[in-house]
Amino acid sequence: MNIANLNDNYHPKDDTSCAVVYFREPRKLLICTGPPYEEENDIVLADAVRKFEGKKILCGATTGDIISRELSMPIIDSFEFDDPDLPPVSFMEGIDLITEGILTLGKVSQILKDYSQKYKLGKGPADQIVRMLLESDDINFIIGTRINIAHQDPSLPVELEIRRTVVRRIARTLEEKFLKEVSMRFI
Repeated sequence: MNIANLNDNYHPKDDTSCAVVYFREPRKLLICTGPPYEEENDIVLADAVRKFEGKKILCGATTGDIISRELSMPIIDSFEFDDPDLPPVSFMEGIDLITEGILTLGKVSQILKDYSQKYKLGKGPADQIVRMLLESDDINFIIGTRINIAHQDPSLPVELEIRRTVVRRIARTLEEKFLKEVSMRFI
């Protein structure tokens, strides 16, 4: 651009063009939610988390407990409520974020649906997940297919959906609205 500018005596005309190509490694994100259908696959899930090269999120207490147990890594709970609708996040070495499961994913789905350039993300668990999703190029979900007995209580709200449905909705929104590469693996 400097040479083109110099050629026009520093008064560029309409015949100057510039193209910039920026190459970088895709930013990868792994989100694991739910326990595997068969308990013997807990180690398979933990191995996938351990080997993944990129950012890692665990959604759900049982999922966190499985990874903690299988990788012998303690979970450190936080007591800072950054979102009045959701429990606080937890921490584990090598994991970027640990949150509650289906309620948080439901809120992530709603934020992504409503998201625009004017949307201000907060500090809550769902907002943190959305921020990480938007910063990533290649998003991988591992979804456990074991039914959570705690969610079978008829007194729970109807909007407490099946994990697979919510994750599929998130994946579709990421692909269609945000043009992300998304893969899903059910275990």
